[in-house]
Amino acid sequence: MTTITFGELSFEIRHSSKRRTVGITVERDGKLVLASPPEVPIETLEKIVSDKRYWIYSKLLKKELFNPQVKLKEYVSGEGFYYLGRSYRLKIVDEVQTQPILRLYQSRFELQRHSQSQGRENFIQWYRQHLQAILEQQIATLIKRVSASPRSIQVRELGNHWGSCGHKGDLYFHWRVAMLPRTMIEYLAVHELVHLIEPNHSSAFWERVERIVPNYQERKQWLAENGAIYNL
Repeated sequence: MTTITFGELSFEIRHSSKRRTVGITVERDGKLVLASPPEVPIETLEKIVSDKRYWIYSKLLKKELFNPQVKLKEYVSGEGFYYLGRSYRLKIVDEVQTQPILRLYQSRFELQRHSQSQGRENFIQWYRQHLQAILEQQIATLIKRVSASPRSIQVRELGNHWGSCGHKGDLYFHWRVAMLPRTMIEYLAVHELVHLIEPNHSSAFWERVERIVPNYQERKQWLAENGAIYNL
């Protein structure tokens, strides 16, 4: 077996005289495979990998999200939880009826002890509520620049998607978006807003995104490389 590494990505190379083109496969265990005709030079393979970098990272991200070995949160004191790109430590506190079950207070999350067993549900609800307000404010500042306005903005569970655009003009965002840095939230908001005009990921779509977010490729790559850690 021959392996080759480009940057931080390592591939198993499978040569075949029957192939006429180079193919990249991300297998179920996350292994990367380059299927290639025998005569293709290394420089050409490296360029193909570079061109497909975002696709590769997105596939790896999906594998990691559904990997049962990913450590789940335990909702105990000292555990870190992301909000707007920053990690805050959790403190389990005794019940105080005048305070919410979960709150961000003095640079830490506080979760009341009696709700510790429902920790995940409480965090999801908290993220949904706070992200809704953030998105409404963010999208309000972008509507004129994008020249598109959504019918509604909704925060939901979207599986392995950060956002989606409904055919009737509704925009949907995963509650996990609340964990991301604001620069990523802006990119995702622009991405879905532009879909109101360009439904597919065509060259016209990306040209519109680039007008609003000139460095969108850097943000897209960052999200593909780092998005998996922003989860419960």
